[in-house]
Amino acid sequence: MSYSRPRYIEQTEFGRSWTRYSAKYKLYLYREGGFDVHDQPFRIPVLFVPGNAGSHKQVRSIAAASSSAFVKMVGESPHLVDEGCVGYDFFTVGLNEELTALHGYSILEQADFVNDAIRYILSLYPKTRAKHQLSQTKMALPTSVVVVGHSMGGVVARTAFTLPNHIVGSIHAIFTLSTPHNNPTASLERHVEDVYNTINQFWRRGFRNGTLDDVSLVSIAGGNLDSMINSDYAFVGDLAPSRNALSVLSSGINDVWLSLDHQSILWCAQMAHKFSAMMVRIMDARQPTQLVPLDERMAVMRELLYPSIDGEVSEGVMDRPMGSESYRYVRLADNDEVKLHPVDVRALADNSQTRSRKARALHLLPLHKEGGYNGQVVQVLYDPQLFADQPFDASQTNVQLALLGCNRNSTHNIADADVNVLCTTLSIPKVTKLPLKRDGDDPNLPVHSLHYIEYPLSLDQYEYVGIEVPAKPGIQGFLQASLTDQPQATEKTIGNTQLLVQPLTIVPDHKLGVRSRIKLNVPEDPFIVYRTKLVLRRNPATALSQEAKFGPVVRQSDGRRFESKFWYDQHTLDLAIHGRGAYLPTDSEPSNKTVSSDMWDGLYVDVWADPGYYAGLELTLCINWYSSLNRMVKRYDMALLAMSFVWASLVLLHQLRVWNSDGKFPGPLQAIERLVRNGTLAGLVVAAGATPLVQGLVAHVMHDTWSTTTLVWWNNLFLGVRGGSIATVAVPALLVVIALGFVLCQAIVLTAVCALASWIGSHITTVNVKTAAVPGRALAATIAFVVFVSTFVPYQFAFLVIYLAQLITVVRTQILSHKTPNLAHYQLGLLLFWTSSLPYCAPELLVWVRNLSVLWFDDAPADHNLVSMVGYFALRMLASYNI
Repeated sequence: MSYSRPRYIEQTEFGRSWTRYSAKYKLYLYREGGFDVHDQPFRIPVLFVPGNAGSHKQVRSIAAASSSAFVKMVGESPHLVDEGCVGYDFFTVGLNEELTALHGYSILEQADFVNDAIRYILSLYPKTRAKHQLSQTKMALPTSVVVVGHSMGGVVARTAFTLPNHIVGSIHAIFTLSTPHNNPTASLERHVEDVYNTINQFWRRGFRNGTLDDVSLVSIAGGNLDSMINSDYAFVGDLAPSRNALSVLSSGINDVWLSLDHQSILWCAQMAHKFSAMMVRIMDARQPTQLVPLDERMAVMRELLYPSIDGEVSEGVMDRPMGSESYRYVRLADNDEVKLHPVDVRALADNSQTRSRKARALHLLPLHKEGGYNGQVVQVLYDPQLFADQPFDASQTNVQLALLGCNRNSTHNIADADVNVLCTTLSIPKVTKLPLKRDGDDPNLPVHSLHYIEYPLSLDQYEYVGIEVPAKPGIQGFLQASLTDQPQATEKTIGNTQLLVQPLTIVPDHKLGVRSRIKLNVPEDPFIVYRTKLVLRRNPATALSQEAKFGPVVRQSDGRRFESKFWYDQHTLDLAIHGRGAYLPTDSEPSNKTVSSDMWDGLYVDVWADPGYYAGLELTLCINWYSSLNRMVKRYDMALLAMSFVWASLVLLHQLRVWNSDGKFPGPLQAIERLVRNGTLAGLVVAAGATPLVQGLVAHVMHDTWSTTTLVWWNNLFLGVRGGSIATVAVPALLVVIALGFVLCQAIVLTAVCALASWIGSHITTVNVKTAAVPGRALAATIAFVVFVSTFVPYQFAFLVIYLAQLITVVRTQILSHKTPNLAHYQLGLLLFWTSSLPYCAPELLVWVRNLSVLWFDDAPADHNLVSMVGYFALRMLASYNI
């Protein structure tokens, strides 16, 4: 939870002369109490765009955290103001809490307003910068605005680039939180699909033709806890090159380590602090863009957002002076005698040892090896409490280990008790943090973490690797180090069909070190959840005499660096991935030089455990069927709606065919039963499973002939399932069965509701069967339908009226079902057919009602398309009379 003291200053001058949406949307300037004393903007402009049904007030957490981080940074280093670090002005737009996820026209309206707002914001600074001079260094007038978008706000920000009123160069950085970039979360309206297709094509082409070369796009998603959007869709590696973009889930960000739901990603304190730390490091008011250059800011964002164990992204030099230094304290694990360490050394701080606060002990690892040291690494895992100057505080993030290359002083013998060694500080990779946080721990408390580094050896000029350890009173924590061969991952290729038969147990064939890695060669499949059990075998020689220094830490990752998860002291894990799933560009798309080249190379499981307490480990994997089914349904909710419509259509078609041949009209439940018995269900299941196989075969054959665009289109037909796992066949087949079950539930509910309503109605009124039309009433209804749909109401509202009228007709015919059973079954079948169409009308109706509440009547032209409703209206008129 984060805290703020917000003030929202409405920009009243931003009116009709600036934007045609001034009556519908508003622009505010955020001010944080205690930090911001001026009501005029003069720092670096940031514009926050809320998402679906979002409020302008959602900016408060990240704005407050950014203000606090800036004040703290300037307080510690006042000279940074002269280097362009002047803080941020957060603007935020009030978008009437519109349902942009459901309505494509609203996305375009909001993007148009955002462009107008940016133009207005930039117009404020020529006067305010001159009035509020923060530094002797001249600050440039801003020509661009940093944009932060939550949920659909990120889509709105990207859409702004495609509109005519966009000022080229007015946006150089976009940060998105839980934004579905690739596909809409709810594809209930074709205009949403059109907007997505337009903006995604624009962005891909923009990086090809150079128009977006200086734009950075950062996408942060919540992961498993975000039930409102599919985090697969937050992956931007298929939209932009890695030089300009990165995608990451919050569970892998240092000091966050949490999966966040759709709203808490805005107010989570850990996320707000990390976001503000990133923002204050990329500001530079000396530049017209108000930001450091693209490569520099992307390096900062990778450093802060990607886990440092992911290789090349975080190489750095310790903040220590280089040079030689003489050490008088050379400690061993057991006592202060000077002797050579064994290859595997356990360096443990002695709490009872009394020395001065500045004294430091030195642990030596010998480097006497014939043939050099290439391929070997020093692994060090330690508790940062060991190096803290004060009692441990989780906010202390700068404690660092010193690794040194050491040689014996020629005037001393190594066997002497008092030995002198000369050491040089080495450059080491950035520390990797391992969170010691269990499920159920208080999220408001700081998370304690262990620190881990791996240092590859190329130290022929040194005799030892030295590890500095404080030797002061009351010291706490531990350190564990080893000199070992380069850790090799235990690879295991797993087919999901194997796990259908029995669980699979993996036992690494190498010695247990500080870190052990297992690589699972599984398909890039976002549907399968692997239930994993971790078993650590204790070392019988030490397990009885000592306790483990820490519980095991497990990390899931992959080569794309998009997703990481940590588990601490847990032995049952659920491994699953997000990333390129269904309805996303194919794997052939990233081969283009304009997009990310981070390719899938399997799933990595890293285990950190106490090698002195444990002798080995094993993993047992099986499929978690319930969680896998849950992920599948969430990813294909729109496909389920479409398949339900297909099944409802088949039910009505079967009813009509039986009536045409036998003269009897079966009920919906009878028709569903016959569709199952006559093989229709089995045929559709087989066809659904075979379709992606055919798609994959054709794509493979035509790979060198078709263009990338054609391949993407082809692979996204039907269900868009790709990959080499069993899910390729199983997912479409299961969806066919689930959709039929969904329609069956609808038929049962409608039958029961209509039967109950007809029973009540039969005791209240008398109903006669209509045998003739009433021309005057039909003509009046037709005229009213044409006038209202053409001018005022959207055609979806007309459909709702038609549906309610049909529901009343079904109840009336149910009352007389003993006289006209065919008519009653027909009307109920028609109602079931129309029920499956209701979800596609709901978004426009909700947006229309929302616009009416603010007296906004400018609807999308397509909302008054008579052709879209003529068929439904004619069918309804015919259904009003006897069949």
